[in-house]
Amino acid sequence: MNISQHKEFEELLNFPILEAIAKRRTRRIPLGYTADAGVINRDPTQTPIPLNDIEEALLCWAGAGITGAVTNEEVVGRKESQLVTSWVGRSTAYPCNIQTTRLFFTNDNGVFIYNPETITKPVEIERAADWDKITTYFKNNCRKIMDKRIQLPFQNMLGVESLNNQPSTTLFIPVVDNVELYIWRVYFSIQPNMGYQFFDDIKKRPAGLQRWIDSGRLKGPPIGLASFESNQRTIYLAPAYLMVQNMQLLAEAMGLGSMIFAGFTGEIMLGITPMAGGLGFNTVKDNEGNLNPVGLDNVFEAYCPPYYKNIDEAVDSFFEKIGNIHSPIGPEYGGIVPFVPEYWQKNKPKYSRPLDEDIAIVKAFCNYVYDTYGKIPATFSSKTIPIWLQVHHINNAFYEKYYSDGILTEAYKKHLRLWHRE
Repeated sequence: MNISQHKEFEELLNFPILEAIAKRRTRRIPLGYTADAGVINRDPTQTPIPLNDIEEALLCWAGAGITGAVTNEEVVGRKESQLVTSWVGRSTAYPCNIQTTRLFFTNDNGVFIYNPETITKPVEIERAADWDKITTYFKNNCRKIMDKRIQLPFQNMLGVESLNNQPSTTLFIPVVDNVELYIWRVYFSIQPNMGYQFFDDIKKRPAGLQRWIDSGRLKGPPIGLASFESNQRTIYLAPAYLMVQNMQLLAEAMGLGSMIFAGFTGEIMLGITPMAGGLGFNTVKDNEGNLNPVGLDNVFEAYCPPYYKNIDEAVDSFFEKIGNIHSPIGPEYGGIVPFVPEYWQKNKPKYSRPLDEDIAIVKAFCNYVYDTYGKIPATFSSKTIPIWLQVHHINNAFYEKYYSDGILTEAYKKHLRLWHRE
């Protein structure tokens, strides 16, 4: 579908980003609903209208779309390659470009995961016709994983929260994997320039690394497990919040209502409690008997058991992905890079796999965490949903009746006429 030739898309391209920021609001009342004294009712004079494929394609791209190759300035002029986990750049930033958040969404047709992975040039969208790639990404990279809308616990919601996940709305759900980036951050932290001497400040004992501390291999500061994980958790969750912000700003520019939501814990949304089916994630019990969500089979699996027979195998698999001969730093990598071809062919850094000793240190620490706590990380879940976003068409009449001029912007007033001419 050639969205670049559509009038509504042309208007969207000309919408100022500063105006989207200035006018961004949570507009909760969808078309087909109304509110009075905190009570939500159906509006019998209106028929709810779901988002169409173009609207959902644009929103998915804003949250998790392909933009081209990352710059990775640190590799310039190096004689040996630095670990680059991926050259693929997305609309949302990731720590170390380790892309451990996946965008799920649910609508009247089911539950889907959106995850385009292939770039075709350093800057994916350079001219008008390139915008049409957005609908191609959506068509080719949306995988249906459930045939029905996600089940959520409406009976426990009050007021406007009860509008979450109603028919004709679309929920965009970033799911964060905390294990892959954990392995990477441990590896990064034990490099000579940091050399963290990890210890378990919860159990008050060493954390599997004493022989490397005693030998002088780890010369950095003592870092407690709980302190490390507290800091890292903030980093791991950041892409989910950035996804939601990108999508809400785009919804504002398009004239679509949106509601950022975290009204109940992510475990309910993941489906690991009796309250709702959610996304139906698999769990394992940790050493305290609590359920730890670890993934969806063949959809989004963590680098830990039961998807690997043990932690050693999981760590080996991770380093094989980022350090094999076909990986972004490998000698046989033939994918897109951001550099001038003449420079890259002449100055490409020498292939350098992670050191065996470094991998052994990572395994020792990760095994300690998993054996001691029955999960990895030790202090929070392997998979997390911190926040999600509902997008819907709004009841313009409700906002015209109760709100001052300017709350209902021109983008909302003309949205249905532009985007749903049928």
